[in-house]
Parts: sequence; structure tokens; C-alpha cells
Amino acid sequence: MMSLENWQLQVLLLEAAMPSAMLSVVLTQQYGCDAKLAAKLIFITLIGSLVTVAIMINL
Repeated sequence: MMSLENWQLQVLLLEAAMPSAMLSVVLTQQYGCDAKLAAKLIFITLIGSLVTVAIMINL
């Protein structure tokens, strides 16, 4: 394992738990893809990240 300090591991865990960026919705609309589906999927990752962050904080 990498030799990281405790605070560095906490930052990595929180970053990994964050949802997808909203820019992908803009890009899907610009290139003619299904922007509504992209928005729904990003919303799902947002809900998932709330659960994940809560679990990671309790660890």
C-alpha cells in the first residue's frame, strides 16, 4: 500500500465518493445524445455519493 498520511487517505475517499460532474449533461446535449438520460444517471450518482460519503465517514 502507498504510504499516505491519514488526512490524505480521507481526502481520497471523499473524492472517490463524489458524484459525476454535470458537464457531461451539457456535452451530451451538445453532441445530440440523450441528455435526459445523462441527467438521470448523474442524479443517481448523487444519491449514491450521499450514501457512500456517510459510510466512509463512519469508517
